[in-house]
Amino acid sequence: MGARRGGGNEGSTMIAPRVSWLIPVYNGEAFLAEALDSVLDQDFTDFEVVVVDDGSTDGTAGILADYAARDPRITVIAQPNGGIVSALNAGLGRCRGEFVARMDADDVALPQRLSFQVAWLDAHPGCVLVGGYAVSLDAAGQITNRTNGGRHRRTDLGVFPPRICVSMHPLITVRRAALQAVGGYRAAHPHAEDYDLFIRLAAHGSLDNPEEDVLVYRRHDGAISIRHVEAQERSAAMAEVEAIEGQGGVLPDWLIDAYVRLRIFRRYNRVDPAKARARLGRALADLVQLRPASLFDRRYLRLRAILAVTIGKHIQGVLRGHHGMSKPESAG
Repeated sequence: MGARRGGGNEGSTMIAPRVSWLIPVYNGEAFLAEALDSVLDQDFTDFEVVVVDDGSTDGTAGILADYAARDPRITVIAQPNGGIVSALNAGLGRCRGEFVARMDADDVALPQRLSFQVAWLDAHPGCVLVGGYAVSLDAAGQITNRTNGGRHRRTDLGVFPPRICVSMHPLITVRRAALQAVGGYRAAHPHAEDYDLFIRLAAHGSLDNPEEDVLVYRRHDGAISIRHVEAQERSAAMAEVEAIEGQGGVLPDWLIDAYVRLRIFRRYNRVDPAKARARLGRALADLVQLRPASLFDRRYLRLRAILAVTIGKHIQGVLRGHHGMSKPESAG
């Protein structure tokens, strides 16, 4: 079991705060202080901060010790490096608040984030997760975009490819009871643990993304979502397949394989056009697939339509000489 530091949450008789911040960190010394300052400077103050140091080898531990010594609301859990899912579940087990607010150690929460999200959850009892919008920054600190990370307002597993409502993981605030009901985070879908969580939470209520900026999102080349595109997209697809089959759906392997290829091609088209070009030939082959089963499968017809649009966007981008990075988003 990980060591625990900080003085805020030791007594079981203490009144639980309304919100528990959940912040995993691994070698985050570069931006950690700025992230913690943004959390502590919220205009809503009824919260605790649970930080999980997942085996950092840089100056992270010293920074956390300093902050915990100065603010009793901060609890630090130190554990050997076990990965993001292990860190999140370790922290979740120590959260006492009615709501759990996720945060990454390299982002900045805007001052009104908690007050807005708590008010939203109070006013919308059918909502289990509230997000919002992030203003994203590149490595040079320049504003690049504003996004909520997703395209769909509601999850629909009755169509294929399915429509999945997601949010930006580091800006969500979730009812802790809902997190407990779905069993917290799972390691079954590497690099898509947030996407898997969004799918499972949708069975318990709505996931809302109001038009409110709540986070400054720092985008950099070291981000896991950039370094593990193919693994993340494959895991996200399999999380969808698991959910569909859990409702009695049956998806043939050839359809799943084509869908995974579509997801990877579509994602590379947004974040790495050169890698998308390398996959263009296979994408075109999938587009004109003449497998008998695919000719009369409505699911493949919809997949083919999405693929055609993606290929068209890719070709347009090549003709325009576009090599930029798209908005940050979850795997969906």
